[in-house]
Amino acid sequence: MTARPATGAAPGGPSPAPLLRLHLLGGFRVTRDGGPELPERWPRPGARALVKLLAVVPDHRLHREQAIDVCWPDADPSAAVGSLRVALHAARHAIEPELAPRAASSYLVADGALLRLDPQRVWIDADHAEEVALAALAGGSAADLAAALEEFVGELLPEDRYATWAQARRDRLGALRDQVRLALAAAHLRAGDLASAVARAEQVLADHPAEEPAHQVLIEAYLRQGLRRRAVYQYHACREALDAELGVRPGPETERLHGLALAAAPVGAPSATTPLPAPLRAPDPSPLRGRDTAVDRLGEPAGPPVRVLSGEPGVGKTRLVTEVARRAAADGATVLWGGGHEAEGHTPYGAFAEALDGWLAEQDATARARVGAEHPELAALLPSLGRTDAVRRSPEEERDRLFRATAALLDDLASVRPVLVVLDDLHAADAGSFQLLGHLARHASRNAGRLRFLVTLREEELPEGDARRTGMLSLARAGLAVEEEVARLDRDACLAVAADVTGPAGGDPDHLARVWELSLGNPLFAAELARAGGRDDVPGTPGSGTETEPGDAGATPAGVRRVVAERLGRLDGDARRVVEALAVAGADAALTEVLDVAASGLHPPLTGAAAADAVERALAAAVVEERAVVVGGRTETGLAFRHPLVRLTCYERLSGVRRRLLHAAYARTVLRRRPDDVDTLAGHLARADDPRAAEYLRRAAERAAALYANDTADRYYRDLVARLDADAARARLDHAQVLRRMGQFDQAADVLRPALAELSRRGDDDGAVLAAARLAEMVVRTGDLDHGRQVLDRYAPAAGTAPEPATAHHLSRSALENKQGRYGAALAAADRALAAARGVPGAPGVGLVARAHAQRATNLGLSGRVDEAQAAAAQALPRAEEFGDPTLLGSVLSTCRENARRAGRLTEAVRIGRRALDLVAGSGDPVSAAFERANLAELHLLLGEVDVARTLAEEAVTGAEGEAGWILPYALIALGRVRAATGDPDDAARLYGRAAESAERLADRQAQREASAALSGLDRPSVEPPG
Repeated sequence: MTARPATGAAPGGPSPAPLLRLHLLGGFRVTRDGGPELPERWPRPGARALVKLLAVVPDHRLHREQAIDVCWPDADPSAAVGSLRVALHAARHAIEPELAPRAASSYLVADGALLRLDPQRVWIDADHAEEVALAALAGGSAADLAAALEEFVGELLPEDRYATWAQARRDRLGALRDQVRLALAAAHLRAGDLASAVARAEQVLADHPAEEPAHQVLIEAYLRQGLRRRAVYQYHACREALDAELGVRPGPETERLHGLALAAAPVGAPSATTPLPAPLRAPDPSPLRGRDTAVDRLGEPAGPPVRVLSGEPGVGKTRLVTEVARRAAADGATVLWGGGHEAEGHTPYGAFAEALDGWLAEQDATARARVGAEHPELAALLPSLGRTDAVRRSPEEERDRLFRATAALLDDLASVRPVLVVLDDLHAADAGSFQLLGHLARHASRNAGRLRFLVTLREEELPEGDARRTGMLSLARAGLAVEEEVARLDRDACLAVAADVTGPAGGDPDHLARVWELSLGNPLFAAELARAGGRDDVPGTPGSGTETEPGDAGATPAGVRRVVAERLGRLDGDARRVVEALAVAGADAALTEVLDVAASGLHPPLTGAAAADAVERALAAAVVEERAVVVGGRTETGLAFRHPLVRLTCYERLSGVRRRLLHAAYARTVLRRRPDDVDTLAGHLARADDPRAAEYLRRAAERAAALYANDTADRYYRDLVARLDADAARARLDHAQVLRRMGQFDQAADVLRPALAELSRRGDDDGAVLAAARLAEMVVRTGDLDHGRQVLDRYAPAAGTAPEPATAHHLSRSALENKQGRYGAALAAADRALAAARGVPGAPGVGLVARAHAQRATNLGLSGRVDEAQAAAAQALPRAEEFGDPTLLGSVLSTCRENARRAGRLTEAVRIGRRALDLVAGSGDPVSAAFERANLAELHLLLGEVDVARTLAEEAVTGAEGEAGWILPYALIALGRVRAATGDPDDAARLYGRAAESAERLADRQAQREASAALSGLDRPSVEPPG
């Protein structure tokens, strides 16, 4: 209703009432253009409801009986009539305070049995917005449409969001607003304002994902920008939304746009003359000997997408893959090169960041910008692509987006020509790089050999139990990777390597014989020994008394240390000091940074021509080489050692004092040139024993933890705690949380004990309660329930304890009582936790409230109060999703899965359980992953899907035995049930017996009951999620 100006009053009569304005959008408000001020609070809620009702119904008129049915549906008819009369009176005086008794209202008019708002004197913002929008749609002007959209200032009556009487008007306004948005998006598209068109279409899809015209606007806008992949992705998003909500397929126009997207050329494809990666550009000083068969075999596109080359240091893995990569590039392939660098620490996804950054550095600015637009998710990994968006996502979501974007970019490259990605020294990379490799390998297996990976690593750097080793073994078991050990050279090839070094004369035959005997076919040893010449001081053969003494702590082989020491001895003082500075930098470094360090970190300083001459002499001695390096997304001239073992030996020869000074100089250089490189700064400052190391270690640890690079975060926290005094306790608390996510409960407890002692000694009562709660949780997980109870009893919260530590205490208490089968006490503790959690502000409070509700759901379910358990789980789920932590969300979903199973909704339980498994597995929590697999195995068994159940149960037992955690009895019971169902009762009985022993050792009452029931034939699963 848009009121028209009231006609003037008769001469000498009362002046007309001022215009009344009813605001429905964004919340109910009433204003007037004049007259006495209107009250903010109305004496009768029914009066306010009556005015709202009239404001939203058609023509703003309503029969009295209709008003009664809406406002007082359950009242006695006579009482309802009285309520209406009172509400009507109160409403008239609320909107017209000056109204005289028994006088007719200027605004709310009675017309017999009808009630209506006077259209001449009442203006309603929703009516006005509707009129403006319809006029703009009729005209089609972008300016008019934008102005019309501004009239929709908020949701219609948000305080009555679920009132059925307002729904029709709300739906009509929402549909009209979306029509305006779509029309405005189309207008922007016609005018070539693609960014505005995209923004408006995305607004529509945020509310209505199945609005096909909005998808069409986005697809066309992306196509005009050349963003082929995003256009294809938008088509699939449209198709999924239409199928999910309407059960239909996209229309002809959408299919036409999809066809255009498929026909478009990939944006990220390299030019016809793609430059070689930096490590392949410099020619090798000598031919590759003894590897012809290996080069041919590795160059074949057939076979698994990942080829892993292992072997002892110096055996020539890098040299071999260099030759394979050169031949692949000569045959037309695109080659990307990345790797791990021990001196730089475990930068998250560092191996792939180097490979992609190196490729991008060779593209022009236009190509880089288009890649950034096509794959915006990569900006988190490659800062050279620009800033990331401001949307806050969980680490799990960020990692998924990063993995998919990396696969998409490589797909674009592979659509034009084959792609070979070389990952050198991957043992020095973080677990995230291995996880990303696994994702890409599974993706590449569907790409018919167009995308391949060559990996070199040292197996001895990946100890048993290391997640990186486990990941590579998983790829091999799946047939996605094959490992080849690069063997030592035979005698002829080894002597050929030595002859290449000594020159055409071939060298002294006796010396060449010693080269073979000492090197045993290791190409690096052979080349270095041959380069040392035939003098008497060449290292002797094994058994001559010159080999390394037992207990020598050097990291490089004794023979290489001796050879490198001899070569370094030939350098003059300045050249040797430059080499020492480079050894501190890492595998390679930008020449500008090396020269900075030479000028500021050496004494006397090396500057200008003197520094350049020293570098030239080091290059001439073949200790280092020039190599292009990528720093901050730019390719620069750099220096690198010819072999990493040479660098390690140089580094070992430095005194502790010299190392600290050089690391400090590098830290100053990096702070000045790239201050955001926290991983590099943390490494150098820590090795320099600089007081600032703690701050950068903390920042690096927090960054790694946020990316769920748990192993990297663990290393940073260990170094950080060792350097802190007063703040060590807080760092230990954060460190323990990382270890908890990794399922390393014993180690987490070991970290928490000194934190608790330190906080108690300092009189930090809140901190002590928090540390004690987390310690109790860890020891309960390991089965030491008595110790957990003692810790909680000793450090119980007091009346003045802050909400967060109090909540943590009650949650741990609930988990303890649950383990001992005291579900009533566990529920009471969860209730106390919930009450305390509501006092914790911000995101931490959201997560704690979710945990408390989940604990309540678990214990209610085990107490047989199924309906209450489902209600508690329903309270926990939205808060866990809002908090965004995958471990917590997985735990809550585990509870929801159990509720669905109790209710007999097995298919729904499987769906929820699968989501929970994906979350906890992605967060790096192996124990919770094993737990979820055990539960899913039982669900699939109940559905008769025996093969799936068997696989899941076996994986659960393997994971539980590997971690030796509280999940083992449950996993054994699940596998026993599978064995019993497949006709192997003897093995089932054995597994049940093991489960009973494990449950007794862990003092887990619930597991004891499960094992006892299984042994007795009462095979009814009722496993609950962890607290």
